[in-house]
Amino acid sequence: MADHSPNIQVLQASVDPEYESEFHILVDNKFVKYITIDAGLYDCDDMCFAPSLLSLMPPLPPGDWNKGRISRNPKTGDPHFSAVLREQLPGITTTWHPTQIDHLELRQGRKLRTNVYEVTCPGFSSTTVIAKFARFEWEVPQLEAETTAYSWIEGQQIGPAFLGHLTEEGRVIGFLIGQVTGCRHATPEDLPLCRSVLSRLHRLGIKHGDINKHNFLIHDERATLIDFDCASRLTSCDELDVELHDLLDQLRDTSGRGGRVVESGPR
Repeated sequence: MADHSPNIQVLQASVDPEYESEFHILVDNKFVKYITIDAGLYDCDDMCFAPSLLSLMPPLPPGDWNKGRISRNPKTGDPHFSAVLREQLPGITTTWHPTQIDHLELRQGRKLRTNVYEVTCPGFSSTTVIAKFARFEWEVPQLEAETTAYSWIEGQQIGPAFLGHLTEEGRVIGFLIGQVTGCRHATPEDLPLCRSVLSRLHRLGIKHGDINKHNFLIHDERATLIDFDCASRLTSCDELDVELHDLLDQLRDTSGRGGRVVESGPR
């Protein structure tokens, strides 16, 4: 063990009662580590409450590692680190914007969704912006797709302003977008505004792929689209026509599909 008790902060957690759980932690305010815990080792309530989890975890092994696994010791039955290793973690490769910000420089505010937060950070004064990032490596492909889609619509007044890429130890894990203030989700009465922004997207040859009403933010007598992780390019005209034709039904939908806290503005 190290000569001192490390300062450990749980940044993100993905707790599963039946399978393994994953944790993204920060050690001594500078070392990022990813820890997987085998199923059945700890109670879910303890894993969801950082102080409880940290009190139960075995001591962190020394060395330069970024991925570890906690399993049950076959001899004693106690939880222990069964493996630690240093691995090149995947990152977003579509890095088209000139600005890059280390995610550790962010000051997190309100959590909007699992991987979406209101934040403030150096370079944006006291302005609140929106951070969206991959908490774990299996979320990188989704953020890769959305980052690419934002490069397609840059300057087209279709989505929120793309402000830069978020990094972690050199790899890109997400992005910052501007906050759309004073907004609400779309209703059937907003069909003309929603049709207008969706048509602008289609004129670029892009299909949004998820036009549920929560992905249209209504503000200042216009609509802004969000959530481009399902967007696709080089789509046939027939597919674009079908998406536009389905818009009114999506705005009328009462199932709650896609419901969430407004991603880019206060409630």
